[in-house]
Amino acid sequence: MFKGDENLRGPGQKVEMTPDQLKEYIKCSQDIFTFAKYFYIITSKGACPIPLRDYQIKEITVLCAKVPEKNNRIIMQGRQSGKTTIATLYLTWLALFNKDKTIAILANHLNQALEIMSRIRDAYVQLPLWLQQGINPLKGGWSKSCIGLENGTKIFAAASSTSTIRGKSVNYMLVDEFAHLEDGQADDFMKSVFPTQVSDPDAELILISTPKGMNHFADIWFKAISGTNSFIPCKVQWNEIDGRDEAWKQRIIRDNGNKYFAQEFACVEKSTMINVKINDKVYEMSIEEAYSYLKEEL
Repeated sequence: MFKGDENLRGPGQKVEMTPDQLKEYIKCSQDIFTFAKYFYIITSKGACPIPLRDYQIKEITVLCAKVPEKNNRIIMQGRQSGKTTIATLYLTWLALFNKDKTIAILANHLNQALEIMSRIRDAYVQLPLWLQQGINPLKGGWSKSCIGLENGTKIFAAASSTSTIRGKSVNYMLVDEFAHLEDGQADDFMKSVFPTQVSDPDAELILISTPKGMNHFADIWFKAISGTNSFIPCKVQWNEIDGRDEAWKQRIIRDNGNKYFAQEFACVEKSTMINVKINDKVYEMSIEEAYSYLKEEL
């Protein structure tokens, strides 16, 4: 145990495995979907195994895909759709079965990053001891902002800033709500990130966010879907989430307006057709066409 906690494997603690557990451990190390059976999340009913929906399976498949020169991921997903749940599952799996790696969880605000870390901590203590790595105090131990494991891997949480990662070797990096960083801050952040990836050809950057207009996130997204950068895109639409039907959509629009629904839940993109009023005339055009027109006018 670690510091008196029987649910945490301590440093140097030996845990005997049955032959079946050893087989299962090997399966978990090779297949995230097998590992997901042991990954519990905290709900209003207590700790429960994560129920993988079709859209979450899609996200996991994208995260785990091995494509030459496409190490990075960009995920566009609406509000309150469990977007960080799959990220925590993926990062925990990476941490347990990869030696000597550094994993960063970054967000616009530190509290946001710490919330994601708390979900990893909650899930970790639910894992059977034979599936855990021992906690390593020399790699950061067990705190609100850091988890250090005996396999040499470390997970830490911090705010999204250039000082957070500058000069550090980070192998896997999650940036939550990247679209909501200020443009200048996001540009500086990306300039700091890519040098850390040069030293590790297998390094991964995961950007996950709801969109926020035609900004830095949109630029990376459009390049990703056209195949012109190192990101593989994944989009989760509002109606892929259980319980979100046309009646739910109309209620959200009635309470908050079309613009709110389009940005926060529908995740509209450049091919989406909209009506634009120009000189008292209404034209139907794609968001990409409207964006190009406005740039020319300005």
